[in-house]
Amino acid sequence: MKMNEPILNKTDVGAKNFSPLQYAQQHIKRAIVVPPIREHTKIPEQYHTLFENVKFVGNPTEYLGIPKYLGIDQNFTASYYIGTSWLIENELAVVVTPKMENIDFVQMFLTALELEEKYKKDYFSKCYGICLDEPHIETTTQLSQLTPMLVLHYISLLYRMAQRGLKKNYVTQEENLKSKVKGRIMIGRHLQKNVFMQRADRIFCQFQEYTNDTPENRLLKRALLFADRFVNGSMQQKLSDTNIPHKLSRLKTLFNHISDDIEPYQIQHLPTNKLYKDYRDAIRVAKMLLRRFDYSIAKVDDYNHSTPPFWIDMSRLYEMWVWSKLDTVYPKQIEFQVDGHCKSQVDYIKVSANEKLVMDAKYKPHYEDSNHGILADIREISGYARDRKILNHLDANDDEVKCVIIYPQREILRQEENDDPIDDCKEAVNFENGDLLPQCSEIRWFRNFYKISVPLPIK
Repeated sequence: MKMNEPILNKTDVGAKNFSPLQYAQQHIKRAIVVPPIREHTKIPEQYHTLFENVKFVGNPTEYLGIPKYLGIDQNFTASYYIGTSWLIENELAVVVTPKMENIDFVQMFLTALELEEKYKKDYFSKCYGICLDEPHIETTTQLSQLTPMLVLHYISLLYRMAQRGLKKNYVTQEENLKSKVKGRIMIGRHLQKNVFMQRADRIFCQFQEYTNDTPENRLLKRALLFADRFVNGSMQQKLSDTNIPHKLSRLKTLFNHISDDIEPYQIQHLPTNKLYKDYRDAIRVAKMLLRRFDYSIAKVDDYNHSTPPFWIDMSRLYEMWVWSKLDTVYPKQIEFQVDGHCKSQVDYIKVSANEKLVMDAKYKPHYEDSNHGILADIREISGYARDRKILNHLDANDDEVKCVIIYPQREILRQEENDDPIDDCKEAVNFENGDLLPQCSEIRWFRNFYKISVPLPIK
């Protein structure tokens, strides 16, 4: 398939000769998927006529929650979000891929999950979303990592929840008891099962039992079986050196006595309790996982090119990736998402005897080649460095705090191009022990401003 053609039904003889607008008019009931575009690029002009009825948002990058149309604006330009989205449901869809190819989302999500588990920082849920109530979209394999991310998220949530113990509740049970009465006798069932069958030693009763074999735990157990089969299938080799297999083993032991006998109609009506936040989150993701496989374990290994609409905020995911690198080298010195005044937040501050730094991650690979457009970021971080609430965290008061911009390295290495690196650009695949500032490059235009690149993981 050429990149300037929509995804068409294979049975449409000669459909590829139609223009996008002609195809939309003659096959309005069949969905068109615009060829994938990359972050911060424009949808090809020949497809603009398809979007006459689409109301793009004015400033999508500031949208909190689910980004409408993946943040594509009225100029047909993508933002920091990748994924798939319906522009007109069941008629027109768009796919946005990363600006840099072969980014290892699974590794980034594993890292984000470990940090969330370590620090109980409720930030990971803001990095992505899945709209399972909407029709699926036909996509290319470039976005096939959605299911692994969902599985890993579920395992992490369930493990964190299970560490506090499984919730118990009163469950209504019906049983044909032998030589005893428990609860109340079900007269109709007792006559049918026992009296008419001349079983004088039996009494059919209904009673309440305090147990952890509840519908909620059965749902979690069923989703756990899906996750276990998926991990031990397509992801076994990749996750062999992580703690995921250990978590699965512990979870299967904990849920061993819990039944997985639950029907899809029961899943829709499970109650949630605000006092059990971990349970609420785990149940929500379990429902996503079961619906992803249509409640059939046999479909875990069934790979196709359809996916529910979903989005990933690459800028926020990059923030967590950088946090993991900083936290590894500078334990107990890095604070993440520090609140300032007027609902502002700086990504990181470094508090140590030798260094007090304000740092912000910017998902802008072009900073490796130039400082084009950096002025807006300088102004933003300057505000953080003068925010008294943030300065109190640093115990800096009236001192002028040094600021660092952290950005991703481009995928193509300069050494392969036989080019010399730019003088004011340094990269940190892994931060080194010791002070951070000497590892950074000074931004010569501004006093006490520095930058350093931290690459994204590549498959």
